[in-house]
Amino acid sequence: MNPEGTWIQALQLDKAASHAFIAMLAAIHNSLAMWADTSTVDFHRFQAVKSINERLNLEGKDDSKPISDGLVAAVALLVNIEAFIGSLAAAAAHMSGLKRMVDLRGGIVEGFQHSTILQRSISWADYSYATAAHKPLVFPFIPQLASSLALHDRFTSRSMLENMEALGLKDLTIQNREAVELFELLYSITECINNFDYSSLDSTYGQRIQVSDSIYMIEWRLCHLEEISRPRQSWKRAGSVPILPSIEDGGRQPRYPSPTDLSDVLIYAAHLFLHLAIRGQPPSAPRHRALAEALMSALCDPILTLDLLSHPKVFEVPGSQLNRSNPGQVAEQSASGSLSTSYAAPASEISHGNMPRASKDELHANILLWALFIGSCVRVPVSLDSSVLLGDHHEFFVNALRNYCRMRNIVDKDTLAVKLKDIMWLYSWCEYQLDLAWSEISNDLRPWGTAGEQVNATLAVSRDG
Repeated sequence: MNPEGTWIQALQLDKAASHAFIAMLAAIHNSLAMWADTSTVDFHRFQAVKSINERLNLEGKDDSKPISDGLVAAVALLVNIEAFIGSLAAAAAHMSGLKRMVDLRGGIVEGFQHSTILQRSISWADYSYATAAHKPLVFPFIPQLASSLALHDRFTSRSMLENMEALGLKDLTIQNREAVELFELLYSITECINNFDYSSLDSTYGQRIQVSDSIYMIEWRLCHLEEISRPRQSWKRAGSVPILPSIEDGGRQPRYPSPTDLSDVLIYAAHLFLHLAIRGQPPSAPRHRALAEALMSALCDPILTLDLLSHPKVFEVPGSQLNRSNPGQVAEQSASGSLSTSYAAPASEISHGNMPRASKDELHANILLWALFIGSCVRVPVSLDSSVLLGDHHEFFVNALRNYCRMRNIVDKDTLAVKLKDIMWLYSWCEYQLDLAWSEISNDLRPWGTAGEQVNATLAVSRDG
């Protein structure tokens, strides 16, 4: 986050910031270790607040004694701590205080141009509270912290071609071009980190600056896209009125239903990946709850359209067994002379009525798969005050991922890894998370079959008999 340097030396000189920093470390440790004991966090958080209140009796009263950098850093850390542990009311109070302090110093752009470390720290506090509480950003854009790595056109052209072929409800599309552009930037950040030379930090100073600036810019834009998306997702959760036929069209219904748009899915999954993989936030941190719920809401249309909530049924002719090694097989003669019949869904992209049509490029299907995988990486403990629908985020994503793997006949980890790497892959982090996810979904993976295939298999057996 701070390629220009570190604030550890500054923390040693500021009591409030030191206690806040230790409290932040303790909160992260508790989340990684899954500890419920918050005594260390509470002690240092209390000491930080106590020191801040004492200092406010002296600082900020007039121009001769302005608010110090250490005090601003301490409050920014407190915002992060409260957002991290899910204490949003306290985070809001600290955020209000931080805004007041920054304004007294002349604003985040002009008042802190001497320290990009402080600017990044304040911005990260802003991002943390905004994403955890579903609130707009408080501070303005900082141009000197924003730049972009080179883009690769990994997704844009492919997505445009797939959008041209998407005709029906069960086809997947991404209509928001800005979301795809940000995903391109996220891919560039990921690839830069994958190829980073950790043995030569001094020689990569410029590269680290550019990565950090790209992270700042992408999170800024993701937060604003989510602010636009939130009313739309609220309508979905509340239930919306069906779209009425257009008067201009004479009341006629469209010949084909609109394809299922994954734009919001892409936005929220990208933001979760940014926090989990790029920023290295623990998957069990309560701060992820809001983004996970937003991703669940965005997934409502594709999951219902593809029927990924219900347990898929695999139909077989009596006396038969599903044969994964020969997809599409209908009947075979056993060594004893008896006839056994089995059917497995073909390995190509879905080819029957209740699934999307086959496509030359599986980009959008793989993006949906990747989004479900990223969602399954979130392991926030179930909140007692959560609704039944949005309670267990992890189980929701795991079930949907398992069913989508069945639907697409992904029955081994290597195949799943190839399709995920087609989208976004941060080596060590993704490898570890894939091992965890595969251990949860692999025991119940079987190819997808339908009643229609059962009938066809039965007819084939009858003809052969």
